[in-house]
Amino acid sequence: MTTSLDDRKTFLLESSRLYDAMIGMTTSEVIRRYLAFRIIVNAMAFEDVVGRRSHPRLRQIRNVLLAHKQEDDFFEGYKAADELTNATIAPLLAYMSAETQGTDANYLVPELADPTTHKRFSNLMPRVFNVFHEDFLSGFRMINNHLCYTGGSIQEVSVGALPGVFYRYHSSMALFQLGQYVYNNTHTETDLLWTARHAKLDMLLHSQNLADSVFKDGHNPHSIDGLLEVMASEGIGDPSALVTLKSNPKFTTAYAQIRQIRNTLVGHMDKNSALPGLLSALDGMSVQAVHDLVNLVDKAVWGASNTHIALRIRYVSGNQPVTNPQIVDISGLKPSPYF
Repeated sequence: MTTSLDDRKTFLLESSRLYDAMIGMTTSEVIRRYLAFRIIVNAMAFEDVVGRRSHPRLRQIRNVLLAHKQEDDFFEGYKAADELTNATIAPLLAYMSAETQGTDANYLVPELADPTTHKRFSNLMPRVFNVFHEDFLSGFRMINNHLCYTGGSIQEVSVGALPGVFYRYHSSMALFQLGQYVYNNTHTETDLLWTARHAKLDMLLHSQNLADSVFKDGHNPHSIDGLLEVMASEGIGDPSALVTLKSNPKFTTAYAQIRQIRNTLVGHMDKNSALPGLLSALDGMSVQAVHDLVNLVDKAVWGASNTHIALRIRYVSGNQPVTNPQIVDISGLKPSPYF
């Protein structure tokens, strides 16, 4: 069955507008870039819906962060922050808007269109972002992920497949956690349904990314090696915890369920199934299954990392407060401001 594409285009455009609105509700440069990455993911799915790819550099960034395609040396010590600015994201929104000639009213977002809902949305989201900032970004920290580059945190810049795996792993964990904060504060509010839905999609997308950072995606011949493959190729540590995870029925079941929904509404956009049915599957999916997947993966990565000092150091460097009282400042190169 082939359906009209207006609903898909509206869905992706409205999602991107929602995230663009949220970008304006935080002063955190890091959170802005975390949110901007979702607009890139949406835009690449939009390109595939209309059948024309016009943004190769942004697709390259998306592909590497989602483990879609091996890029030799592309992300060795790479920081995406300077490329994720309003000057890059605004044209994506303009492109999707220009390509959406007939919006489907069923998929317009009340958080943007309805004044009362927009006011509640605008009052809530800055508070959510402030709490996230306090929990994960405030103070002196060691933070290593592709999207977090503050100039005020300690960061490792290394060359090789092993640090690359952990950069992707920590990026996915940070984006999952942000999605979780947004979802937890909106999913019980019926008028914030679309915000909760898209936050849930972020949780699905990045929980799968965590798993794909550990095991090479066997569905995609171009997929990037995961931690298991890198440990084997470099002969480092004991991968027993990862091997056990890969055969765990609870892991494989949750991964398959998450992948099914993720591939129809966020990482990719299903063009052939009825969109209401896809949204019903999203709404009906247990968030507990997503948490279970993340916990299983993280426990296995922690276990494997404890078998070698090089692994352990990179595992703990994802986001660690630095409490040494002798440190009074951390000064480094700062990225260009988002706006």
